[in-house]
Amino acid sequence: MSWYQKIVGFFSKDAAERRRFINTFNASALNSFTTLSVDALFQAEVCEGNVDYRHEYSAPRSVSGFIVKVISGVDVPYEDVLLIGRIILENKALVRRMFVLHWDTLYIRDERNGRYGQWRIRDFVDFGGILPNF
Repeated sequence: MSWYQKIVGFFSKDAAERRRFINTFNASALNSFTTLSVDALFQAEVCEGNVDYRHEYSAPRSVSGFIVKVISGVDVPYEDVLLIGRIILENKALVRRMFVLHWDTLYIRDERNGRYGQWRIRDFVDFGGILPNF
């Protein structure tokens, strides 16, 4: 795929899909917060990705990061920041969707104290073998 085709594809169809993904994530997070399922509000946004985490499907660097901001009335322990990241990364369908939507870096950041964790999304895609039971 040429660079021109990648850029055109990213700014047309893929950009709309990325917006839908973020809007769905944020709506689900808001619902979990308002129904008292979680004690903090999560808000996803696009941010600059880690240049060391780039892969062949990465978006332009300035929009290749996916950040989940944790909004709470108290400092979120760093262990909880890592736990939130692990919970997201254990959902293989979600991780694969993030990968094909051109994100390369997942950040979880406590908005109150600025502590964050970051992960290379590609490491959690779990490519596996080709048709192992075929």
